[in-house]
Amino acid sequence: MNKYLNELKVAVINEDLKKLEQITKKEPVFETIEEAKEIQAYLKEAVKLLQKEKNRLFGEMQKIKNLQKFNQKEKKEKINFKI
Repeated sequence: MNKYLNELKVAVINEDLKKLEQITKKEPVFETIEEAKEIQAYLKEAVKLLQKEKNRLFGEMQKIKNLQKFNQKEKKEKINFKI
């Protein structure tokens, strides 16, 4: 079995985004149509993993933005002393 396909499989199964990045910088190598189809299927799974990670990061960014807004609101409320 070809090295590209093996590396791709391992990266997808382990959800190793760094390894996926390295692999996708290389040109896919295949000897048969079956290997090409298998590579295509694993690349589709890799795209799903990246979308999942993108959504996770978006959620984390939203949490950070909400915390920043909360902190700014807290600072304003603390500064406004009423006499």
